[in-house]
Amino acid sequence: MRVRFAVTHRLSALVVVLSALTSSCGTDAEGGSFNDCASSQFVDRTAASASRTIGYGGASGSTLFTYSPRCITIAAGQSVTFSGGATSSFGVHPLSPGVLNSPRAGTAGNPIQRLTDGNMREVTVTFPSAGTFPYICEAHASTGMTGVVRVQ
Repeated sequence: MRVRFAVTHRLSALVVVLSALTSSCGTDAEGGSFNDCASSQFVDRTAASASRTIGYGGASGSTLFTYSPRCITIAAGQSVTFSGGATSSFGVHPLSPGVLNSPRAGTAGNPIQRLTDGNMREVTVTFPSAGTFPYICEAHASTGMTGVVRVQ
């Protein structure tokens, strides 16, 4: 009886430890992986002369339903321009902060604002402080039109 209790007690302790370790997976509000942007996929645009334009809807190297580049690293205080070029607007590709079904994912205070204006084709967003700022196209996020701005 005493041996069975000791084994059960140790097994219970192991379950508690494993549960604590795995319950936080994927919920890191700042450093987690969002919108399928793995560390190796981020394009470094921290240099002062680097282009920080993210194209969408066929503009700036994107396809109709993608952002290009999707995963970008910039320095604190730098700006990123989301551009649909001459043919796409935020009315067709509504920009929104966060991940699909979770506008609050990522670092608090995401400076990316929700844009749905059909006349607006371009917006420039300044990122004043470090963090991880995911964004989506509300109409096409389920098909992979998502991305992240990582600010160092």
